[in-house]
Amino acid sequence: MNKLDIYNEKDYQKLEEYLWTYEEIGYKCYQVSAEKNFNIDTLRDDMRGKINVLAGHSGVGKSSIINRLDPELDLKTGQISDYHRQGKHTTTFSEMFEMNGGGYLIDTPGIRGFGVIDMEKEEISHFFPEIFKLLKDCRYHNCTHIHEPGCAVKAALENGKIPVTRYESYLSMVLGEDSKHRPDIWK
Repeated sequence: MNKLDIYNEKDYQKLEEYLWTYEEIGYKCYQVSAEKNFNIDTLRDDMRGKINVLAGHSGVGKSSIINRLDPELDLKTGQISDYHRQGKHTTTFSEMFEMNGGGYLIDTPGIRGFGVIDMEKEEISHFFPEIFKLLKDCRYHNCTHIHEPGCAVKAALENGKIPVTRYESYLSMVLGEDSKHRPDIWK
């Protein structure tokens, strides 16, 4: 999570939600500020000796973070568009750089949105680590985690073991954003 130097109280509350959600399912999260050089050393130490990729929306500071991690790279950075209030795609193609001190870093263009390609609906649960680890505990081997009785995923959701936002993301991928068949997850 970059740009901590400009967060307000509401931003910090949202940050806490994101940290709980993603750290709970096993992702290591970093709170940094490229502008203020905050926590960049910790990030650099954890990236050393590995192949790393920075991906995210335009304007979140991926290239600025890379410049802090390895100032010799001196990547071009841009300003947020006054008109769109979004980044302006300063990075236009993915490129891998060797980092001083070991390891590699891939800078990617900003993302405006995500899509799912060549994935069967039955496979989507495999890409949610917190759901995937529960599949064996569902009553039915072909459980969709939407309406079946004895679903371990729905039980974990009801017990607060799976964040609602993650389950909603799963549903949106399985059913589609504007599906009229979305279940009331609180029933």
